[in-house]
Amino acid sequence: MKKVYLIAVVFALLAMFATFMFANQLDKKTTIKDTEIVYAAAQDIPDNTQITEEMIAEDAGWFKEVNVIQGTTNETMITDLTEIVGKVTDTQIYADELLNTNRLLEPDSDKVGLSHKLKKGKVAYSFSAGSVNGVDGYISVGDTVDVIVYEKDSSGKTNTRVAYRNLEILRVSNASADADAAASGSTIRDYGTLTVEVTEAQALQLYEIESDYTFKLVLNPRNK
Repeated sequence: MKKVYLIAVVFALLAMFATFMFANQLDKKTTIKDTEIVYAAAQDIPDNTQITEEMIAEDAGWFKEVNVIQGTTNETMITDLTEIVGKVTDTQIYADELLNTNRLLEPDSDKVGLSHKLKKGKVAYSFSAGSVNGVDGYISVGDTVDVIVYEKDSSGKTNTRVAYRNLEILRVSNASADADAAASGSTIRDYGTLTVEVTEAQALQLYEIESDYTFKLVLNPRNK
């Protein structure tokens, strides 16, 4: 009889051991232990927003860490916030959305708003420039121009002077001809306005010139 009890106890212990091993293996299979950190937006980030160092600070509230299963990430996900400082959002990024390099632009991209490209202390000013006073349509982005002003004082005396030198062209107007030119790959030969980078004081003076005087633009050679 004792032998029967002993055999029963042995089988019971074996069953307990087998159950423990099964549960342990099941736990290993169902428990995810290897994760890695990627980043998501902690709040809505508007389009055309440039990411600054202040925004990636831990307590800034713009971004947050997200744990994902190791091996499920891809090269477009952001794992280091310092890599996106200076970049600009292409479209709005919504709260809880994982950050993705495809949604961020380099600051010199053509799609980035002009305000991000202005030098410190400078503003953009647009003025009328038809073919007669705008070098017959040969001005392009990146060129520099001088502004020649023809003026007459109260006594009727006339004077011609160079009011500004080396104003950099930031944009050529999006006149109706632009679309056709872009589609055909040709150079724009007809524009209504040109946008230059100037100080605020220069912008005021250019507005006065445009309003009260006759002016012409002189195209400068590149790399002079």
